[in-house]
Amino acid sequence: MTNLLVEFFSSGITPFCGANHYALHQRQNEYALLKLMQKCFIAFTLKIRALFNSRKRMHSTQSHKTGLISLYLSLLLLSVNGLFAKTIELDSTTITQLRSVIACIGLCLLLLLQKKALKLPSKKSVILVYALGFLMGIHWITFFQAMQVSSVAVGIISLFSYPVFTVLLEPLFYRRLPRKADLLAAVIVFVGVLIIASSELSTNVHTPNVAQGVAWGVLSALCYSLRNISQKYLAADIPSSNLMLHQVIAISLMLILFADWPRVTEMKAVNWPMLIALGLFCTAGGHTLMNVALKNLAAKSAALIACLQPVLAAFFAWLVLNEIPGPQVILGGVIILSVAIYESLQKK
Repeated sequence: MTNLLVEFFSSGITPFCGANHYALHQRQNEYALLKLMQKCFIAFTLKIRALFNSRKRMHSTQSHKTGLISLYLSLLLLSVNGLFAKTIELDSTTITQLRSVIACIGLCLLLLLQKKALKLPSKKSVILVYALGFLMGIHWITFFQAMQVSSVAVGIISLFSYPVFTVLLEPLFYRRLPRKADLLAAVIVFVGVLIIASSELSTNVHTPNVAQGVAWGVLSALCYSLRNISQKYLAADIPSSNLMLHQVIAISLMLILFADWPRVTEMKAVNWPMLIALGLFCTAGGHTLMNVALKNLAAKSAALIACLQPVLAAFFAWLVLNEIPGPQVILGGVIILSVAIYESLQKK
């Protein structure tokens, strides 16, 4: 019996404290288990957050690529507008009205084939989209007016001041100041457009009504910039096809009284295929793709890259009409292309 007690006490456990020691040991195990579970939960949370951020970055990158592809395809389609304007035997206002009607028909058929709704989601969106269409219509009318009262070069120079307006106005929508790099890029692009247009100005020294042409062109640029920025930030939830459909409806209604209908009835049949191509591909296709680009890119990036349009127009004029570009066009094109590449490589 004595030997048994000695052995029991030498083990460090008393008969009165054994239960307490066991409970303490149990609590220590539970605490260690809780600590392990906490660490696992934190590690799991961090892993999920990292995965979410990774997918978010992947989505942002994919969205950026979608925007760039849509923008460049849009510019390719919009750049051949001038070719149609030179070959269709109608004035610019009538062409704009008819191309809008044809674009409207094409977009309606597209949405019906896709079994998508033609109407806008709410009364508020109807007011917004038709206001955007009004701005787009004013932009087209004033741009053509700038070229008619002065020259094509004056119209192009003044219109492509719109990247400057975009760089200045877009930050107001998210309460920031314009970045110096964006302002510099806008100025460089404008210089490139100025160099391109100088080739025509140098051959037409006595260009009439330059100040009036610039005034109309700058108004056109302001309307286009406001339309693009407002569409990006105020109509982001409306599908691109629906946006363009209702905007061309607005433009068609705006210009219906100003079209030269007697001349349309006398127009040669050969002009209709070109009008249909202009309405379906350049107007419906080109501007719908531009809407997609605006949903996925900053408005200032789309504006700066879009200044490639006169460069592409000169290329197509050389390819189709054999109009050889001069050194000013090439130099200005290289400048604009450099800024376009820079903007394309920027993160969204």
